[in-house]
Amino acid sequence: MANLSAVVATLDPGLVAKDVPVLDDAQVQAKWAELAPLLDRMMERVESPDEFPILRASSLNGDDKATSPYHLSYAIRQCLAAGVDHLHAVKVLVIDQQVLHLAAPASLARGALENFATAYWILHPSSRTERVERALRWHAQNFKDQEKATASLSISRSHSLDEKLVRLEQIGAARQIPAKCIRRGYTSTAAVSYADSGATNLDLGVLLPWQICSGFAHGRPWAYLGVSDRLESPNQEVDRLNVRLTNDHARALYPTLAAMRLLEQLLRLYQSRSGAPLG
Repeated sequence: MANLSAVVATLDPGLVAKDVPVLDDAQVQAKWAELAPLLDRMMERVESPDEFPILRASSLNGDDKATSPYHLSYAIRQCLAAGVDHLHAVKVLVIDQQVLHLAAPASLARGALENFATAYWILHPSSRTERVERALRWHAQNFKDQEKATASLSISRSHSLDEKLVRLEQIGAARQIPAKCIRRGYTSTAAVSYADSGATNLDLGVLLPWQICSGFAHGRPWAYLGVSDRLESPNQEVDRLNVRLTNDHARALYPTLAAMRLLEQLLRLYQSRSGAPLG
């Protein structure tokens, strides 16, 4: 089994120079044991209506008033719940079920990284107008994706896509946010890149683990062959390679731990914006 630093070094040697933790096999197992109860607790928290309060005098409450009825905090809670759900599923597979799929842990961690990065992207700017703009773009992307997925279905709609977008534009107009800015929505790549450069003390980064996880999710050979443990066997055909790819706990830990680091940053930011200690 590879240690965590060795796994990261095969991906980007520059990251090792940024104080990537050097964890041996025993430490990798200990880190998984440390993460498991934290993820169980986070799953309980996102399922509870009493968690993540917002104080009346907080900046987040002001953000909600500025985006009503498309509350900014709703976008944050949705991203938080989706991200934790993905990350907890990694824990259930790897720790509870003791199953190390080749790609599934990375695919799940990708969902966590994307959602946490998106919430961070919305919540991080110091300017309320910028936070409001990003929340409205998040809602716009939701409406656009919904229309793309369901346009061919016989579903009655109380409002058209354009009517929904116009409502968002009206909310944005109160803060002089251009309609075309809201309508363009946002991309996961932009949100992940923002979190990668904006969040502090993220020794494993955000963008690189997300890119690797996306490679696994899309079946890209560069990710499978470049990250997995490889066992080659002889082959008489010169233009073919017989190779068995496997995963291990260090490789599965890398994107999981990167997502946990980002989650910690997001929770601290949420606490600052909501004015309420999270405990």
